[in-house]
Amino acid sequence: MNFTQRPFIGMAAIALSALLTSCAESHPGTPTNTSLNTEVVSTTPPENGTSSSIEKPIDTTNLLKQPCTALPDADLTKLDLVEGRINKDTVSEVAYSCIWERSTDSGSHADLIVVTENANGLQDIRELNQDSELYEELQIGGYPALHASPSDRRYRGRCDLWIGVNDSEVLYVYLTLRDVPEAEDPCGYADRVGEAIIANVSP
Repeated sequence: MNFTQRPFIGMAAIALSALLTSCAESHPGTPTNTSLNTEVVSTTPPENGTSSSIEKPIDTTNLLKQPCTALPDADLTKLDLVEGRINKDTVSEVAYSCIWERSTDSGSHADLIVVTENANGLQDIRELNQDSELYEELQIGGYPALHASPSDRRYRGRCDLWIGVNDSEVLYVYLTLRDVPEAEDPCGYADRVGEAIIANVSP
């Protein structure tokens, strides 16, 4: 799964979610071939009233190549996750992803990647997911966020969490849980992971 030669300039949230879901459903960190929706996201500014301005923007530079630094050992222990591992083969040309597996079930894991390709950050994710089965607005650590996915797979222990951290970048946390208690509320657990990440990377 090498997308370094892909021609599009905007990343559709639907394509990203579907691709990472497909990868996660094989073995954690094992790329799986899939077709991409190459829809280009609009680069026009958001309409009045829907500004994506972030009061305390987060610099994601370090997370692009070192996403596993987003969760220190203390948080991994609280979340019952093991030390993360880097996946360099992602849909992004500039960002690696981190995969943290559950200590009690390696098939359950939380993945993190910085989405840099959308000009208007979380606002573009909102627009792309208006008709999605799963769409919930919330806040994570004081930052605007979404549970959003074309298909609602919470009943299968899956959740897609998007956190707007500055006007053009989004932290995407993909969660898949199997034989663990939190599988009954995967988005609740994804929110805990997101809260821990924001607490560590926010200014």
